[in-house]
Amino acid sequence: MNTVSLTARVLEALVNRAKLLRRLMIGLMALVIVIDMVKPSAYSRFPWDGIPGFTALYAFVGALLLVGVYKAIGFGLVYRANDYYGGESHPHREESSDE
Repeated sequence: MNTVSLTARVLEALVNRAKLLRRLMIGLMALVIVIDMVKPSAYSRFPWDGIPGFTALYAFVGALLLVGVYKAIGFGLVYRANDYYGGESHPHREESSDE
């Protein structure tokens, strides 16, 4: 029980500080891009490896594409409308109420 309350307190603290957390994450992403531009590449196997900031931009765009694809799959295959199962009538509930 102690672990659950600790986890709940940590999650609540993160939600309460959402604006600060968002700013920290954006700052961290910007720092990664700056480091990628400043630090010279150790080796350049492909022509695009020498472009400053390319790997950070590539990773960011890839992450956005993955999130978009998974959201599209979720809405297209998993999500159902509220009345998908016939609205308010629930045949199993009606049977159990007769007993």
